[in-house]
Amino acid sequence: MATYLGNQLRGYNVVLAGLRAFTQDICRSCIGLSGSQVKVSKGLKKLRIDLELSTVSDSDKRQILAQIERYAKLAAALDVAEEAECQKTAGNCKIGPGCFLTDGVMGLMKEVTEPAP
Repeated sequence: MATYLGNQLRGYNVVLAGLRAFTQDICRSCIGLSGSQVKVSKGLKKLRIDLELSTVSDSDKRQILAQIERYAKLAAALDVAEEAECQKTAGNCKIGPGCFLTDGVMGLMKEVTEPAP
């Protein structure tokens, strides 16, 4: 179980790095980024609950919980515009039809965790 939770955290590490990169570009004012930030936070809360209900040793729990808390702080610190709209709909999207944010964080997580076809 500790391996499963650790692997989940590795995925969040990559997703948060991607979302941080998006905040440096036009995606900062995209509504998809705001939605992705919320989904990351909710996913980390669910992971915390799963950890608390698991049979993982106390030392592993403390270590994993520390990572979850760190990632939660990183997600909360994402620089997201307060008033946002879909930049693809507005015709301003630089990423184009492959925008990860339209699928939310789970779409980005899928890109990270599933092999290319």
